[in-house]
Amino acid sequence: MYNCLFSSHDRIYNFEELGFPTTGIAFDCENLGDRQQFLKRPYIVFNMVSSVDGKATTYAGQLTGLGSRPDRLLMKRLRSQFDAVLAGGTTLRHDAFIPTIPPELAEERQKNFPQPQPLGIVISTSGDLPSDHRFWDAGKDLRVVLTGEDTKIADWLTEKAQIFRFPTRDRQIDLKLGLSRLFEQLGVKRLLVEGGPSLNYSLVSQGLADELFLTLSPHLVGGVDNMTVLGGTGFGLGGSDLPKLKLRSLYHHDSELFLRYQLNLSSK
Repeated sequence: MYNCLFSSHDRIYNFEELGFPTTGIAFDCENLGDRQQFLKRPYIVFNMVSSVDGKATTYAGQLTGLGSRPDRLLMKRLRSQFDAVLAGGTTLRHDAFIPTIPPELAEERQKNFPQPQPLGIVISTSGDLPSDHRFWDAGKDLRVVLTGEDTKIADWLTEKAQIFRFPTRDRQIDLKLGLSRLFEQLGVKRLLVEGGPSLNYSLVSQGLADELFLTLSPHLVGGVDNMTVLGGTGFGLGGSDLPKLKLRSLYHHDSELFLRYQLNLSSK
């Protein structure tokens, strides 16, 4: 672990420190007659920001007011090291989610990735996505929607994104099948997840999570209606079998903490 390293305001992690695996994670198996074949999924990393009291939203549930300039720079640097960036439909409806790489990071990205920009992926079982969002401006080759088998999709959406359909259960798509498809068909070896809390919970609760980058913003928010980093119903994960996190590094700058945790301790 990097012990409480002080960062400059321009560089929180260098590219060598990030070094995410590119071979995928074997996570399930399927029967093929007399043998079994392990399915693979991308290496999954979460990037989130919260207040000291654990809130991920602020005024009227908005996703603004917590992230600082160093946090935004970290977000861009992380995006530059992933094949794809995933968010839930609610995040797209409430946030300016545009997972693009700025020109100053292009050269570093090109060392590891053939595509100059990561895929932007949205998961939505309702199909209710804003048509006027700038997310779609990148074009169909760089945009993907994961949705249910029977979800009604507007005509405009089929022109803006590649649509992948999956079985649903309890209004959620089969995430394991979806991740396997991303790995095998689209070559997504590294996947960055940027929320929201329901998507985060679905992945974590199914063991489909490898790392968490958490920026702890030096603010207090309060409010029972503000979202947290991780959602869920009732008492959430509960029980005595809570996921164990291992702190890999800690930076701080101007009272803001930048934490990196390993979630799936067998994945690296």
